[in-house]
Amino acid sequence: MPSWFAVRNPERKRTLTFSDKLRAFASIEMPYELLSQSPFLQFGAPLGLIMQAARYNGGTDCLLAPIQQLYIAQCDIRGLPSALEEDLPVPEIVGRAGKGDVYSSSIWLGLQPTYTPLHRDPNPNLFCQLAGSKAVRLFRPKTGLSVFQHVRRSLGLAGDARLRGPEMMDGPERDGLHHATWVNPDPSREVWEAVLGAGDALFIPQGWWHSVRSVGHDAELNASANWWFR
Repeated sequence: MPSWFAVRNPERKRTLTFSDKLRAFASIEMPYELLSQSPFLQFGAPLGLIMQAARYNGGTDCLLAPIQQLYIAQCDIRGLPSALEEDLPVPEIVGRAGKGDVYSSSIWLGLQPTYTPLHRDPNPNLFCQLAGSKAVRLFRPKTGLSVFQHVRRSLGLAGDARLRGPEMMDGPERDGLHHATWVNPDPSREVWEAVLGAGDALFIPQGWWHSVRSVGHDAELNASANWWFR
């Protein structure tokens, strides 16, 4: 785990906070999502925004209304200041498993609960958990496509979902995909689940459908990084 986090009073419910190292970069612009907002909201704001929210959540004034579902999502690691990018070097296994060509990489940093609906990626993906915990459910390519198409047909929709996009983050499509993946999956369809803690990694093969959600207390910090490669 990079030295971005620190443990506040372990007796408190929300024990993670940001380290002094990360606070030095509070002014850099980051891509945010507000997952509790409908319609789904994306915006740019300083890194300091989530720091202030986490600080508020760690106080005694927020017991009834902590800030949740504020998410820095799919932020390109290569666009971070060099001092932060160096904390997240490309894992050695990425170079050995592929051609050494990193297609893209991202940091995911949020206040729980965080969530990504069922989708598939065009490249192999190494997903690493940095802080907190996340659960990932996966389907083989044909099975996941069947789940996705069933949900879309039930809504009178058509289209593809190779990438995590805003169209699946709000409304009936999000609800349908969530229900089919997490609430009441069809028992005739094979599904895998992995629960990752800090320091764990998961390889997601090209074309495998997957959905990701945080595990643990609401409003706690959660952080992941991933590398798509060829």
